[in-house]
Amino acid sequence: MSKIDKKQVIIAGLVGGVVFCLIITVIDYFLGRGFSWQRLGFYYVFSSIMYGFLTYRNFKKHQK
Repeated sequence: MSKIDKKQVIIAGLVGGVVFCLIITVIDYFLGRGFSWQRLGFYYVFSSIMYGFLTYRNFKKHQK
């Protein structure tokens, strides 16, 4: 069995966080909400952790 590459998990989490923040920013613009760095920072951290966790679980699931 191959080992799960932590670098791929981290990169996938960071890229997923950026994509999620871009989507949320566009949605906020269309809904007329103001731009907030604090909200965007929270979304980035939270979504990066979640996408990293989901990627790790996916790699672990396919490893079996």
